[in-house]
Amino acid sequence: MKKNKEILIGVTGGISAYKACELIRILRKSGYGVRAAMTANAAKFVTPLTFRTLTARPVAMEMFDDQIHWEPEHIAIADQMDLVAVVPATANFIAKLANGLCDEILSCVITATKAKVLIAPAMNDNMYEHPTVKENLKKLKSFGYTIVAPVEGELACGRVGVGHLAPVESIAGQIEKLLK
Repeated sequence: MKKNKEILIGVTGGISAYKACELIRILRKSGYGVRAAMTANAAKFVTPLTFRTLTARPVAMEMFDDQIHWEPEHIAIADQMDLVAVVPATANFIAKLANGLCDEILSCVITATKAKVLIAPAMNDNMYEHPTVKENLKKLKSFGYTIVAPVEGELACGRVGVGHLAPVESIAGQIEKLLK
């Protein structure tokens, strides 16, 4: 049983956001402490209540929530985590990370953390193959981030192509490897 390892699952606004729920279940069953952070667009696909229920912890969504104890939340979360995994990572979020744009809690946590970072892209196949997305992923790899590439599968647009989120079991396995 893996004790005392803390993982932040960052969820961005893609249709596969619901798969982060299964990943959290797998990680908690393996004994990890798990917390969720969501972008505003992610909350349009899966509610914060779902993640709060699955993690039994508050969900980080806002940079400036009212707090009883003053503490910059993005710094506190960044310092507590052993690993941050963004599942799914949209093209927009990947571009923000690659270029240092910190305009919401998840990108701020990742920029502030010394923890390992895993990115699991999921998007339309044309978007995934776009040169800017490829360049941004290359840049994130150069930062030391682990990229779990999407697989070929049915996409939200109805086509079949590379852009389908990697199986959550594969993502969980990569997290296990990174935390050993």
